[in-house]
Amino acid sequence: MICAIELKGYKPEDRIGLKVYQYGLDKGVLLRPLGHVVYFMPPYIITLDECDKMIDTAYDAVKSLL
Repeated sequence: MICAIELKGYKPEDRIGLKVYQYGLDKGVLLRPLGHVVYFMPPYIITLDECDKMIDTAYDAVKSLL
């Protein structure tokens, strides 16, 4: 399973994907940044609670950077 979000409106030097990745890492969630796109690649055995945590953390990361 792969899902991704594209973060628009940022300059390349902002390295926004890297900032979202670091925020997730600090919260125990592994996200994969590729430029301004942040990928979610959870294992197939992910639980609903773990999925919620992943999504909530990514949302909080983006929100904190606004």
